[in-house]
Amino acid sequence: MEFSQLARDLHKMGPAIRRGLRADFTRIGQASLSDARSRAGAWSSRIPAAIFIRPITDTTRGRVGVELVVSKNVPHARPYEGISQQGSSAYFRHPVFGHTERKWARQDTRPYAWPAVKGRAGDANRAVQDTFDAAARECGFR
Repeated sequence: MEFSQLARDLHKMGPAIRRGLRADFTRIGQASLSDARSRAGAWSSRIPAAIFIRPITDTTRGRVGVELVVSKNVPHARPYEGISQQGSSAYFRHPVFGHTERKWARQDTRPYAWPAVKGRAGDANRAVQDTFDAAARECGFR
């Protein structure tokens, strides 16, 4: 009974308040975004432009916050972050083209997104919670 009432109450949050939440969450995520871009920008020219912030305001599922996203248009971003199918987050392997023996090179990862998110997670969580609480009070919640 209480959960269904909470779901109805959260759904009462109008589109204007949700838009305001999205703008606030985007502002909150800017610190992580700039940190990730500066980490990747030290050695890459394509990855920093592919990183962006996605605000999450899915009140029907109870998900609110900020998500740091790297575009799929930069395929080498995932291996450099340490996301690979090879089971290691410390390195990745790739073919060396031009060699007739089919040589593979081992290359160390250079995490840029996870350290940026992890370093600012506490501040971002507090800011998201404060912003959501303020929006809830604006809707009449206590």
